[in-house]
Amino acid sequence: MDVLQYLMRRSRYATITLATLAAMSVLSGCNRPISDAVKLEAIRAEAQMLMNTFPPEKPENWRRVPERRWPAAIASLHPEDVTVHSWGVDIVTKAYFDGGYGYEVPRSKANLPMPATCYSEPSQGVFWHGPC
Repeated sequence: MDVLQYLMRRSRYATITLATLAAMSVLSGCNRPISDAVKLEAIRAEAQMLMNTFPPEKPENWRRVPERRWPAAIASLHPEDVTVHSWGVDIVTKAYFDGGYGYEVPRSKANLPMPATCYSEPSQGVFWHGPC
């Protein structure tokens, strides 16, 4: 095999690899928690306000918050859905069949609906989760 063919084949594999990585990045989005402590505290405070403003409805024990009523810090996350449950507030940033990504602000840590291993806690009382 001559050098030119070798380099062309190698270049093709590199291009395919980069295209695959780029596609995976775009498809997965940037689903990770924010680290801004002030914003996370605002999200926690706004979620607590939503729990008082939008109590869960019976018999489902949950209530969707209309987009026009999302508080500023929560809205800045560009969520797909914000729901008040009997256990707390669920802020879905990317929905998937397996749970998706998002934040949960529970009334207490013991009330989180998924196993503890599914969460990280970027700020006290604000929990981040991916598919679990």
